[in-house]
Amino acid sequence: MKKIILIVAGISMSLIGWAQKANIENARIYLRDLEYDKAKAAIDAAVNNESTSKNANAWFTRGDVYMALYDKDKTKAGNFNREAARSYIKVVEIKPDYPKEDINPRLYISAQLFYNDAAGRYNAKDYQEAMELGKFVADIYSMDGGKRFSGVKGFDTVAAEAAVLRAYSAYYIDRYDDALPLLLAVKKNPITRQSNIYLILASIYRKKNNETELLAIIQEGRKEYPNDQNIKNEELNYYIRNGKQEELVKKLEETVAQNPNNAELQFNLATSYNNMAFPKDEKGKDLPKPANYSELVGKAEAAYLKALSIDGKNALYNYNTGALFFNQAIEVNDQMNKLGNSAADTKKYDEYKVTRDAFFVKAMPYLETTANELGNKLSTLSTEDKNTYRGCLTALREIYSRQSKMDKADEMKKKLEDLKK
Repeated sequence: MKKIILIVAGISMSLIGWAQKANIENARIYLRDLEYDKAKAAIDAAVNNESTSKNANAWFTRGDVYMALYDKDKTKAGNFNREAARSYIKVVEIKPDYPKEDINPRLYISAQLFYNDAAGRYNAKDYQEAMELGKFVADIYSMDGGKRFSGVKGFDTVAAEAAVLRAYSAYYIDRYDDALPLLLAVKKNPITRQSNIYLILASIYRKKNNETELLAIIQEGRKEYPNDQNIKNEELNYYIRNGKQEELVKKLEETVAQNPNNAELQFNLATSYNNMAFPKDEKGKDLPKPANYSELVGKAEAAYLKALSIDGKNALYNYNTGALFFNQAIEVNDQMNKLGNSAADTKKYDEYKVTRDAFFVKAMPYLETTANELGNKLSTLSTEDKNTYRGCLTALREIYSRQSKMDKADEMKKKLEDLKK
């Protein structure tokens, strides 16, 4: 009795297998006759049954059915193209030697559709899904160690662009460890070489506090794209952050020589000269003046004035120019306070006073321009701009007091008090 049961069971399993193979064939027939729903039902039954779930032809047919459904209505929900692609990938997983003339063109089309979907999700700022969809492109392109599609015109471009998309997506969701290897590979690919890759790599290294790799990638980017202003700025910012003023000035001078009419670069150069002329320690305490103090101050003045000749209403440029003269006046005033009561000291005092007051006069128009520019938009000022405005009012109050213009000095005092409200 037991043997009969086993034989009957065997016959039953065999019949199920034949039924599922029939479903594969029926699905092809339904597809030929444009009966898509029946084709889908038949092939889904086949691939979900244990007897044919590892049948490469079943998955190949499923891919064709789902691709036909996609072609019928590309706007219909269900992501039929993605299911078709997954089916074609399954074919190669099950049977690596499946006829390439049949499967490869389908895989290539699938990769293109995956890329389009990934690009769509990227543009919608759904970076997580964009990454996942883009990876399918890489998975298909890298089949057989990348040899399967060697020589297929255009596929290398699709794969390269998908890698860029994945890298950018990873960066925008702060997955830097995923983005880094992708970006490093992308920057070597002649298809996708672009200066922006270096900027994103620099940003990642900066956020990871890897100053060594940051400088290396900036220098590589400068070599590859010597005229790219954004990479130049990234390099300059590196030197600023690390307090390497002399190296910075050299770089700035080179950059300004190539872009003499760039106000921002002129301002950066002027500020660097200024910082070197008036050095401070990490806590902001004044350090001894350098031996070439006068030379640095002169260069700072020239660069500030050049920046203002290009952008004369810029409040920050005006403030820093005025501050340069004001600080020199304060330096002279400090020397005046150190003098004694001798006749020689009195004479020296009068000489210093002329020099000091001349610096105050030079500073005044730039500080007044700053006060007007920022004061007219006080309600919208950032915290940094408010601090600039406060410093400007304080300096003007000092100048007006020295000039005995007490009405103007009182006006500055009131504005300072209003800022505290």
